[in-house]
Amino acid sequence: MNALHPDSAAIVVAVGDEALRAEAIHAAAATSHDVLTVTDPRDVPRSLPGAFAVLVDSLMARVVAAAQRPHTAPVPVLFLAADPGPIDYEAALACHAESAFIIPAQVKELLAGIAAAGTPQETRPGSATIAVVGASGGVGASTFAAALARTQCAADGRALLIDAHAYSGGLDLLLGVEAEAGARWPELTVGDGSIDAADLYRALPTTPDGVAVLSTARSTVADPFRLEKDLLARVVGAAHAGEGLCVVDCTPETVPDACTHVVIVVAAEVRSAASAAQLIARFGAARRSCVVVLRQRQWASLSAAEVESIIHSTVLAELPTARGLTRAVEIGGLPQRLPAPLRKAAHAVLEEVGA
Repeated sequence: MNALHPDSAAIVVAVGDEALRAEAIHAAAATSHDVLTVTDPRDVPRSLPGAFAVLVDSLMARVVAAAQRPHTAPVPVLFLAADPGPIDYEAALACHAESAFIIPAQVKELLAGIAAAGTPQETRPGSATIAVVGASGGVGASTFAAALARTQCAADGRALLIDAHAYSGGLDLLLGVEAEAGARWPELTVGDGSIDAADLYRALPTTPDGVAVLSTARSTVADPFRLEKDLLARVVGAAHAGEGLCVVDCTPETVPDACTHVVIVVAAEVRSAASAAQLIARFGAARRSCVVVLRQRQWASLSAAEVESIIHSTVLAELPTARGLTRAVEIGGLPQRLPAPLRKAAHAVLEEVGA
């Protein structure tokens, strides 16, 4: 049947594949919620508001994504793929799915996901998934990404720092855990099923203060490693569905769909500010929330007000050069006790994104 005005406790089944739809309806009927089926894409926008959860597949993912309204309370979306898979993670992330399941093999996990959909996001303090990008080279975006994760852990939170730069050299070096046991990108085996966030944390090297680090490999010429977009999307999607802060250090071109915010680190210089203006426009068109951090370098020529006039956006925090920080990082990694200006800027960003 078409669900035009669903009850607030209804599970909406928007699955295009007929056989998979039958499995989804059967699973949803095992809960205590009403089940409302949508087969006409035109009915989807009227079916989402107030729904308890939405079950969707790759055929309806884009329709659900287009029907989601940025200024209303989000409806939990659970993505389904027919057994034996694989899961189309690009489609799952496009509709902002919290989890993905292969059905009927993972019906038990799907029921647990439906139950978890009833837990409001506010009851999971510190939960956020953000990307950090530099508007230009050498602005310290990787250092600030690590500072965000470290600041979250200092506040008794949980943080995962993901290195999505193809030639970064490795964030494990930045945090001084290059000798710690744990998986790097090439050793990470995820298979075709869903990824559990808790298992992901346990598999990675962790700093003494609790930052889990998924680092780029320092590959040899004979055995190069290339981070595929699908693998990055799956891992970030898993972290997004779990608890805690996930920080992705990446380029503007590799920002995963699951990231709820993009932190742009911009130098107080004309070319960097002009680049930031273009990035803000691009991310705004994609409905991504942007946070701007201004990096003051010794040769910087612009004030915060001048940068704001160029980027047509507010500078949330300013980051001056921390004397001695570069040397400290080279010797032993980013200090656990961050310099006060870096810590202050990180706090401001975490408050802004709701972490």
